[in-house]
Amino acid sequence: MNVLITKSIIDEALRFYSIDDNEYKEQCYKCIDDIQQNSKYQEIVNNVYNLLFVDKNNKIRKLWNIKSTSELFGEINNPFITNVLLLSGYDTHRTNMKKYNLDNKQIDIHKKRVREALINDIKIKKYDGIRISQMLWGAYFINLRIIEIGRLQYEFIKFNPLKENEYKECIKIHIPAGERLIEQDVKQSIKQSKDEIKKYFNLENADYYCSSWLLSTIVNKIVDNNSNIAKFYNMFEILKEEDGIEDILNFVFNVIECNDYKNLEEKTSLQKNLKQLLLENRKITIGVGILKR
Repeated sequence: MNVLITKSIIDEALRFYSIDDNEYKEQCYKCIDDIQQNSKYQEIVNNVYNLLFVDKNNKIRKLWNIKSTSELFGEINNPFITNVLLLSGYDTHRTNMKKYNLDNKQIDIHKKRVREALINDIKIKKYDGIRISQMLWGAYFINLRIIEIGRLQYEFIKFNPLKENEYKECIKIHIPAGERLIEQDVKQSIKQSKDEIKKYFNLENADYYCSSWLLSTIVNKIVDNNSNIAKFYNMFEILKEEDGIEDILNFVFNVIECNDYKNLEEKTSLQKNLKQLLLENRKITIGVGILKR
């Protein structure tokens, strides 16, 4: 599918996601001009658009391994290309909202999360454009792969990655940042999710799994047994652990990379303890586990 991203499409998308920022819009316009002036760039943008919003074989997952826009789009790329591509999916989002018959609450949540993906890297982190990860995260909402109930988010997965040779559909739990992970809120969200997952994904009695630094056995050795992190950890059967340095830097210290761990902040006891492990060159993992029934 060949897609033509125009300035009028960007205008509509910005209204759809309630982004009223002339400088942001002008950056999008400049990016569109750059795309239209280079046929090779157009081809690459078209291929990425199809992976984000058209492909039905989950090839989008391969893009999570790409960290830089130059790796994905080549040397001739505008830093706002990830913003423009995510905005270009707004009509798909609107169509999917109708297809899945989202209620007003879910519609508001979806628009809010895509808007955050479109602006937080620029307004908060002061980047030139949004990261590939934010483009992908927004696309997951646009494609209605995720619903949000209370404290947690739930992603529909077509096969269970934790059970070898078992292609049964399942649910992946995500934990939005910004609020305390209170045990009661988590349990209430999971309980309420059962009906919502049946309603939107036509799925019952599914396995729930989670991949997070919160499920790291190493992290849980340095937190209090009565902490929210420990209580969340104990809700899961941990099946494997993977390298977690990147997630620790991102979610605990709010940085993408760090050349000298001595420069990491120590505003909380968790940051202080994890920083010490990093300085000692200790391995830190993320845990992957299934929610206990």
